[in-house]
Amino acid sequence: MENRFSQLKSDPIFILGAARSGTTWAYDIFAAHPNVAGVFESWLFTQDNGVGSWFTHAHWPPKASGLGRFLERDQMVELTREVVQRIMSQAVEPDHHFIVEKSPSHLYAIQLIQELFPGARFIHMLRDGRDVCVSVRAATKSWMPDWKKTFGSSMTASAKSWHDAVRRARNEGRKLGDRYLEMRYEKLRTNPIPNYRKMFDFCGIPYDNAILKSIFNKTDFDLNFKGGEDNFRRGGRIGDWQTHFSLMDAYHFQKATGRVLINTGYVKDERWWLDFWKQRLLRRQKG
Repeated sequence: MENRFSQLKSDPIFILGAARSGTTWAYDIFAAHPNVAGVFESWLFTQDNGVGSWFTHAHWPPKASGLGRFLERDQMVELTREVVQRIMSQAVEPDHHFIVEKSPSHLYAIQLIQELFPGARFIHMLRDGRDVCVSVRAATKSWMPDWKKTFGSSMTASAKSWHDAVRRARNEGRKLGDRYLEMRYEKLRTNPIPNYRKMFDFCGIPYDNAILKSIFNKTDFDLNFKGGEDNFRRGGRIGDWQTHFSLMDAYHFQKATGRVLINTGYVKDERWWLDFWKQRLLRRQKG
């Protein structure tokens, strides 16, 4: 199995974040670039489905149990780096000089990824958690019923999942410094081209106006995605929660997320949910 990593100009780039936050769309944008190899949800570094399981407490300290019976941990890191390079490089074609991997769950594998690829960069897709919860609920009723067993089981579960993902990403981002970019979904949606530039500049990926235009034509929501409640891509609407939330949805969301909506700049006050309901009542009275 050939290792084509030698033709890449940088360590891998990872797109991550809470599910339904626009990670797939960001991936599409990068994958539409002619010099980028895209890897879609490999889960390669996770503890449940990837090499992350090789670095759990079950195997270390060395010689205690598991893989530690055979190798020192630094030897395991070197071996794992070679293995994942060979696996990921199967996506690399002759014109590719960068590789971008998208798995929301890699949010919880950042430390291992850094150890394997010290120059890796991370893009955290941040979206209003209320819209995220609406999208999760729609998915459980159509193409992803399994989410009903986990974070899609209730508004509280979905809100807490978003809360935990955002806090984790931001905490890791502070440690990563200039190798971490928080990309706000709403800005990418309303002003795509300048934000393409921002993401490509962050990753050191070259582009020109023709490339940007081509990417826009291939990935813009209005041009390419019809949407619909049962579809994977529902339309990418901003503020969708305002027509889908009930008073109890808003209350449970706020209770589960605390100040995260404020800290991310989506609201100014924790009482937003009461204001939302008052405005809805006023609209009903006028109607």
